[in-house]
Amino acid sequence: MASFKNNPAFFTSLLFIGAVTVTQVWLTYSQHAEAERLVGEVEQKKVTLQNFASANPFPTRENAAAVEKDRTRAEKTLAEIRQELQATSELAKKLAAAKVPAMSTDAFFDLANFVEHLRERSTKAGVAIPINTWFGFATYSSTGPIGELIEPVFKQRQYVEYLMDALLEAKPREVRAVERTRPLTADQKAALLAAPGTAPVSTTGANAEVPADYFVIDPRTSAQLEGFVATDAFRLTFTGTTDVLRSLLNELALFKLPVVVRSVEVEPKDKGASTTTSSRPPAAPTSPFGIFGQDAATAAPLEEVKPLIDQNDSIFVVTVEFIKLVDKSGPAANTP
Repeated sequence: MASFKNNPAFFTSLLFIGAVTVTQVWLTYSQHAEAERLVGEVEQKKVTLQNFASANPFPTRENAAAVEKDRTRAEKTLAEIRQELQATSELAKKLAAAKVPAMSTDAFFDLANFVEHLRERSTKAGVAIPINTWFGFATYSSTGPIGELIEPVFKQRQYVEYLMDALLEAKPREVRAVERTRPLTADQKAALLAAPGTAPVSTTGANAEVPADYFVIDPRTSAQLEGFVATDAFRLTFTGTTDVLRSLLNELALFKLPVVVRSVEVEPKDKGASTTTSSRPPAAPTSPFGIFGQDAATAAPLEEVKPLIDQNDSIFVVTVEFIKLVDKSGPAANTP
């Protein structure tokens, strides 16, 4: 104490220097810690910047607007195609409202009544048909389709009735065969997808005395696309003049149902005449329906078509497809 009292200025200076030194040490330590933290942040930001530089850049506002414009255009085109395929005729509404048979027995009687009706119509029209024909449904001449196939077979029955009504109205000399593509169960579809190019089911009719029910359409001409476009194809074989063919094609061109004529083959009934001729309706590229091979919505009646052959009886084979887009947003619509 005596020393402090004797030299107060000296000891005060020492205390001041000590306090300053402690303060400087603390500041140096804290600044060093802060500098290390900032260096870490800088390194992290460098890594983030490198990641951004190596990644795909985010779209600019202009690119985002262009993508949105393309999406809107695609949705509009899809809506136009759906509108083309959704026939709004009274016939389409009638078929859509028809009640699907609930059980296999009901489906059998529905088919039996359909066959009896067509046989009576053929007789009244003076059109020859094969004995005991089932118009493409001989497979079910004794029993109806199983539960999973009741609805698709019922839809095919509706389509065949429309085609046969149109054909009988044209008064051919003879209806030789009605064939259809075979509807498949889920297991059969899975087997077909697992082994493409194979035939999972027989293509012969149940009764050897009648023509086969089924045929396989050339996939190169079909519009079917699994998961996107569903089709039902049919083939009519009949005899008559080209007036009969013209009448049938004119009816189909009215687009009462979404049907596309895939091919028309002509063979003279007299084998000594000219060879087989094949033709296909031209597509109109300005219509969305043109992607399926025919402008069905705007097709004009074939009034000025030049006869394929002279007005003698010939054998015609007409292949058509009924088309429906698969609804990816929910259960497929039942509208034909």
